[in-house]
Amino acid sequence: MTRIEPKHYDKIKKQMPLPCVDLLITHKDSLLLTLRNNEPGKDLWFTPGGRIYRNESLEEAVKRVLSMETGLQSINSTQISTTSHIWPIANTVTTYNRVEVNTDKVKPDEQHREHRWINKMEDDLHPYIKEMIKNSRLFT
Repeated sequence: MTRIEPKHYDKIKKQMPLPCVDLLITHKDSLLLTLRNNEPGKDLWFTPGGRIYRNESLEEAVKRVLSMETGLQSINSTQISTTSHIWPIANTVTTYNRVEVNTDKVKPDEQHREHRWINKMEDDLHPYIKEMIKNSRLFT
């Protein structure tokens, strides 16, 4: 897997969409949300996620992001859909997955300052989160 150097990444994200994964992490009947420290989505409750690296499959990206951002391991992962997120600083094309884990003990990385588990659709959720929850049929 190859990471892009920050100076090149800043130039690329201004010119083209970035391929990403978002994770709808579930434990029992709850969904994990994290409060983001950095852009895009700074200060928003969102799902863990990140870029897909060169020479990395979607499955590898899901496992890497899950482990790095939450310290969790997947017991089952299902690809749900793909969407486009248009942020002020970047445009992402994001494939999102429902990822089941066997514990609710989260170890967030430096990208997240808090986390919480929800078990129903909440009115104040970001529209992208609502779309992902609806499409994955999490709380039906």
